[in-house]
Amino acid sequence: MTLTRLVLFSGWGIDARIWQPLITCLHARLANVTETDEQADKQAADEAKSRPLEIIAPDWPEEGPQDDSRASSEPTALQASLGGADTLWLGWSLGALRAEALAKKQAPAALVSLAMGPSFIDQAAVEQMIPALAPEVLDDFRTAFARNPTASWQHFLRWQASGEASARDCLRQLRELIGRHPVSREAVLAAGLAELASRQMSLAPQSELPLEFWLGKQDPLLAPGLSAALRAQGQVVAEFEGGHCLPLSATEALADALLARMGLATHVTRISEEA
Repeated sequence: MTLTRLVLFSGWGIDARIWQPLITCLHARLANVTETDEQADKQAADEAKSRPLEIIAPDWPEEGPQDDSRASSEPTALQASLGGADTLWLGWSLGALRAEALAKKQAPAALVSLAMGPSFIDQAAVEQMIPALAPEVLDDFRTAFARNPTASWQHFLRWQASGEASARDCLRQLRELIGRHPVSREAVLAAGLAELASRQMSLAPQSELPLEFWLGKQDPLLAPGLSAALRAQGQVVAEFEGGHCLPLSATEALADALLARMGLATHVTRISEEA
């Protein structure tokens, strides 16, 4: 089945501007579908062009730039119109945990959890067979955040960029997109950290919500052994070269994977080779 709408959910302390490079890449891929001599491939390419991809990158409430023009024109992540049988959701980091909970109400066709396992922190209160970070990792960060929110937020940017092949370039690009100061209020950011400490995906049967985990091989915010444990539990896992900032470090690979998952791509390899 071809999916024609993509909804992108951002993570903790980072608004929807993070998706700008990926959105640009997706549109470029679709505009340059390679022509072939095979009739089946030509038909598939024509179909992809006749069904333009709609991309929505909503901000979570109170987490985006709070100017009047954006507030009146951009959708928020709680709008009921974001689901549907033609829609793929991709949630990054905390955005994946939130999207999984939201999907129970809005019912997208499928959900991709990017750079996030079923939980961020090991949930000691429940039987957990899939690795997650130790609670003290987040506890220490929350303590530092309570003392100095802005400095802690900036540290978090460096932390998640540290797994990339060029951490300095990734951090520079991240700051160019979202700035050097958080746009969300401290109380909103603190609430997000509480969610990271407590949220856990239910891992519903694939028949209820097709779910895939797309993870960076060098992600410093994921527990060792996560990919293997997910596969052992029968979950669908794809691994990318990169760390936690896959929207920036693996933009082209993500774009190709999304188009393939949505049934919108036929031949995009030539573009990657020429880039």
